[in-house]
Amino acid sequence: MAAAPPARKGITRRQALSAAVAAGVGVGAARLLGGALENLGRTGTVVASGNSGGDWVSPLGSESARVMHLLRRATFGYTPAQLDSALSEGFGRTVDRLIETHAAEPPVLAEASTPGGRFPVAQMQQWWIDHMLATPTPFAERMTLFWHGHFTSDYRKAGDNTFMFWQNLTWRRMGMTDLRSMLMKVTTDPAMLRYLDLATSVASNPNENYSRELMELFSMGPGNYSEEDVRQGALALTG
Repeated sequence: MAAAPPARKGITRRQALSAAVAAGVGVGAARLLGGALENLGRTGTVVASGNSGGDWVSPLGSESARVMHLLRRATFGYTPAQLDSALSEGFGRTVDRLIETHAAEPPVLAEASTPGGRFPVAQMQQWWIDHMLATPTPFAERMTLFWHGHFTSDYRKAGDNTFMFWQNLTWRRMGMTDLRSMLMKVTTDPAMLRYLDLATSVASNPNENYSRELMELFSMGPGNYSEEDVRQGALALTG
């Protein structure tokens, strides 16, 4: 009996980041995402323009243009010195450096050191913005911001700004890992437990809020699960 073909492996983080830059080349991005990711490092990209009778020359056809676009998309912009350094490294090595550098720890926020924090949320927002501007690992911080938006929580319902601070630290530490690990972590995150009512969900009266968000927004997406899945998930999560 013939062995089943191996499952197709998804693209790597390096390929995904390179493809994000390639998204700026329009039609060319579709080819790259379709399996020609190895062409990302080539210069002078030209894409046929179908009905116009001519060729459209990509604005990202040069090495320097790709490097600048990479820094704009994958970080929070760049200083002249940062641009010079990335241009000296080249596109490929800059991609490697961005994804292989672990997130730098943010400055201490003393007010958030213990539960029950009563400090203004604006103070934490300013602390984070300052770190975004100063961090030596901007891609990791950009991923922290991405996961903050993906696994959204409302500080008003969480009712404890220290919990929101802890959540921010979690996304930074896990932002370059894998979705399964992050889903396991967010399921026991104090802010999320309160925000989506999992903390008060019990077997006799399971709350479906978290189970539904887990399937609809955090992982599978609409159309890939049933209402029974939501109900059973909520029941399982009561413990």
